[in-house]
Amino acid sequence: MSEIFQCKKCGTCCRNLLEDIQDIRKGLLLTAKEVSLFPSKMISHSLAIGTEKRKKVIFYQLNANTCPHIDNKNECLIYDKRPLMCKAFPYKLGNFSNKCTVFRNKKVGQFYSDFMPSESQIDASEKMDRYVRNCFKRYFKKGMKSWEYDLATKKWILRLSSEKLSERL
Repeated sequence: MSEIFQCKKCGTCCRNLLEDIQDIRKGLLLTAKEVSLFPSKMISHSLAIGTEKRKKVIFYQLNANTCPHIDNKNECLIYDKRPLMCKAFPYKLGNFSNKCTVFRNKKVGQFYSDFMPSESQIDASEKMDRYVRNCFKRYFKKGMKSWEYDLATKKWILRLSSEKLSERL
């Protein structure tokens, strides 16, 4: 029988934000509205689109490994306003993240399927998914390309053409 995921308040999720994914160092994904929750020096571009050059930035990222809003009791100081990715964590894109200590320290014989995300985690995950899809549908036209910003090299990396993206959406 599945149980609803219960956060253990270990703070690991807020202190290990930088990840290397497909050879690109990435931080916590933020929407344009969520950027104002953090000091500007902690924000970098994340994803941009354009034809030959990056024209429109559609996502941002926190470029710090530790969130400035976590206190020494592992509590979020902006809990009610926190970004969608934080609200959904550790549930994203239909799966649980192994960055979460609940899943990293599973008991023998315990599976991800033994846990269910809470309604608020599902809702936040679905909102982020809709936001991503809507941004691409709104801005990503034929002939467009997408670039991701690598925090490690501080360079933009060409990722997808509109043809490859349309296959994914």
